Amino acid sequence: MAEAMDDLFEIKLMVGGTYYPLTIRRKDEGLYREAARRINDKLNRYRERYPQLSEEKYYVMAAVHISMVNIMWENFNDTAPYKDKIRLLDKELDSILGVEGDQPAE
Repeated sequence: MAEAMDDLFEIKLMVGGTYYPLTIRRKDEGLYREAARRINDKLNRYRERYPQLSEEKYYVMAAVHISMVNIMWENFNDTAPYKDKIRLLDKELDSILGVEGDQPAE
């Protein structure tokens, strides 16, 4: 479904000293501003820590860091190992109780 025009508006987001015009949903403005703040913070930390590097390298380092954090959160929220363990324990319990076959849990 298309976004209503009233829900979209343009902001100018400053990242690394450059303004970027973006058309976004109003409800997402805070997320974009927080993302820009985090990127700028990370860029500034790398500039302070490694003053000899080029601007491009600061952006690459910030992108790698932010991607790593994103991957860590994805892995943190991965429930598959827990589901597998629960299925195994469920089968073991069924075996102990003498229940046959895969019966749906209630």
